[in-house]
This record gives sequence, structure tokens and C-alpha cells, in this order.
Amino acid sequence: MSPRHFSLMAKGHQDSKISDYRVSRMLMFTMVKLLGDSKSGPKTPEELWPLPGDTEQKIDEEEYREIFKRLSK
Repeated sequence: MSPRHFSLMAKGHQDSKISDYRVSRMLMFTMVKLLGDSKSGPKTPEELWPLPGDTEQKIDEEEYREIFKRLSK
């Protein structure tokens, strides 16, 4: 197994786990909204339980150029 193949498998496994956590978060959010106080409770599922990948940082083209320049040396 190549390092790239392993990296892709690990990323896929992590994405699968995060997807499961998102389902759990949505169920938990639904229960909090139904049974809890709607005024003081969280407004979105992300406020209730933040997960990795909720706020993805976008890389602009200048950062891409800097990365490629650094790696091409």
C-alpha cells in the first residue's frame, strides 16, 4: 500500500466518522429544540456541537502559488 493510498483511506475513514457525528448532532439538536427552552437553546446544530470541518478555511490563489513555489524547490 502506497503512502498516498493510505492517506486517502485515512481521509475517507475520517470523513465517514464526521458524517456519523453530524447525524448524531442533528438528532441531539432536534431533541434539545423539542424538549428544551427554545429561547435560550442553540440556534443551529453547529452551536450545539462544533465538529471539525464545520468552518472550512478556503485557500486563495496567492496561497496556492506560494505553496507550489515552496514545494517545487
